[in-house]
Amino acid sequence: MYQTARTKHHLFFISVLMLLCLFLASCGSDQKTGGNNAIAGTWEMTEISSGTSQMSAEDYMKSADVEKVPVLKFETDGSVTLDVDGDSGTGTWAEENGNYSITYKTDSEEHTQSVDMDGSMLTIKQNGYTLTYERQ
Repeated sequence: MYQTARTKHHLFFISVLMLLCLFLASCGSDQKTGGNNAIAGTWEMTEISSGTSQMSAEDYMKSADVEKVPVLKFETDGSVTLDVDGDSGTGTWAEENGNYSITYKTDSEEHTQSVDMDGSMLTIKQNGYTLTYERQ
């Protein structure tokens, strides 16, 4: 039973790492900001969740064998950078009517992902996972 639970735990975090790799393999586009720079700044990941499973950033670091938690940096010029333990990827962010999004490319495909910001907390939902970040 322990081995099965450990295997499921391991597979969950491999999947999360694959999700983060989408950001790392990205490159920017020409999308402009919508003028609301409230999201600008540095955001550090605090939690990863999927369904009823949750993992703190500290537990993520242990599972993924990394020394730093993922950090998103939103610039006022509309660019965004994701740094995961020294590896980084870039994209752009936009705001329209108070709704934020990140656009990035993987290979030849462009992807746009919604970003929810509530005060000092930011969440990104993708493929059944929720990544939670806190403003630094």
